[in-house]
Amino acid sequence: MVGIGIIIPIIPLYAHALGASGVAIGFVFAAFSIPRILGSPLIGYISDRIGRRWLIIIGLLGFTIVSFLYVIAETIWQLAVVRFVQGMAAAMVLPVAQAYIGDITPPGKEGQYVNLFSASIFIGTAIGPLLGGTLGAMWSADAAFYAMGALSFIALAFTLLYVPQDQRSVERKSVPASNRSLLTIDKVMTNDGVKAICLHVGTRGFWRQGFSSFFPIFAATVIGIGEVGIGIILSIYLFTEGLAQIPFGYLADRYPRLPQIVLGSVLAPVLLLIVPFVDQMWIIILIVIAMGGWGALARASLLAIQTDIGRTHGMGAVSGLQSGAFSTGQATGPLGFGLIADLEGVNSVFPFGGVVGLVGSIFVLLWLRRWQTAADIADGTIATVSKESAVEFGGNSEEEKPSS
Repeated sequence: MVGIGIIIPIIPLYAHALGASGVAIGFVFAAFSIPRILGSPLIGYISDRIGRRWLIIIGLLGFTIVSFLYVIAETIWQLAVVRFVQGMAAAMVLPVAQAYIGDITPPGKEGQYVNLFSASIFIGTAIGPLLGGTLGAMWSADAAFYAMGALSFIALAFTLLYVPQDQRSVERKSVPASNRSLLTIDKVMTNDGVKAICLHVGTRGFWRQGFSSFFPIFAATVIGIGEVGIGIILSIYLFTEGLAQIPFGYLADRYPRLPQIVLGSVLAPVLLLIVPFVDQMWIIILIVIAMGGWGALARASLLAIQTDIGRTHGMGAVSGLQSGAFSTGQATGPLGFGLIADLEGVNSVFPFGGVVGLVGSIFVLLWLRRWQTAADIADGTIATVSKESAVEFGGNSEEEKPSS
C-alpha cells in the first residue's frame, strides 16, 4: 500500500504535464478501478471455493511487473492502459486479503481484527504520498514508479515467506465442491446489509477518489502549494483515518454500530463543502484530519458488520462485492469530478462530492435499518423455536431453567 500511495500525488500532475484535460485525468484514475469493478466480486467468490493465498501471490506478482511499465508510458492512453492492467492485478490482492483476515477473526472481535487490517491499508497508503511527493520533487516521476515496483516485490516476498496456507485451500483437497454449501453471488447481493455496505463504499469511493484526483490541482493552482505540501496533506488525511480505525474498531465491538455509522457517514462528506473557501494550508490540514476521523468512525462499524455477514454469505463474496462497489466509486468519481471541473472550474468539484456523499448516506442508513430489523426478527424466531423445542422434547420449562 505504500507503493500504491506513492503515485497518488504524481499521477494527476504527470497526466496534466502530458496535456490531459480534467476528464482525461479522471479517465486515467478510473482505468485502475474499472477492472476491479467486475474482477473483485468474481475473484472473491472464487477464493471462497479454492483458497486465498495463491490468488494474493499471483496478484502481487502481476502488480510488481506492471509497476515498471509506468516509466515507458508517453501518452495519456498508454498511461491509462498501464493503470488498467495494474487494476486487474490489484483485484486479486485486497479483497482476497480482507477475506483471509475475516476467516481468522474470532466472533465478537470483528471490529478489532478487521480494522487493524484496514488501518494497515490506510497507514501504508498515507506514507506513500509523502514519499512520492518527495521523490518527485527531488528526482522525477520515474523514481516514484521504480519505488512502487520495488515495494510491491517486497510485499510479494513477505507473502511467500510468512503467510500460511489458508483453511479453505486445505478443505478444498478433502471436501468435494458439491458438498460445500455456499451462496451464489446474486443471493449474497439481495442482503440489505450487503447493499448498505456496497452503497456506502461506492459513494465514499466516488468523493474520496475525486478529492484525491483534483485536490493536487486545486492546491497547486489556487492555493500555491507544491508537490511536497500536497503529499503531506494527502498523507495526513489517510494516516488519520488509518490510526483512528484502531480505537474505533474497539468501539464497534462494544457499542451499537448504527449510531457510529450515522455520525461518520454524514459528517465526513459535509467537510468537502468547506474546501473551496480555504486558502491556507493549516486549515486544509485540519479539514482532512476531521474528514479522516469521521470516515474511520463509520468504516469501523461497517467492516465489523461486513465480517458478520461474511460468515454466513461467504467472506470472499462479500469482500469482493464491497471492493467492486468501492472501485465503481473510484472509477466514476474522477470522471464526475473532471466533468464538473471542465464545466464549472476546479473549485466546484468539492461541493459536488459532498452532496453525493450525503445523498448516499441517506440510502445507506435506510438499508441498514431494514437489515437490522430483519436480523432482530430472525434472532427472535430462533430463540422462540429453541425454547419451544426444549419444552417439546422434555427440556427445561420457564420455571425450570438450565444451569449453564
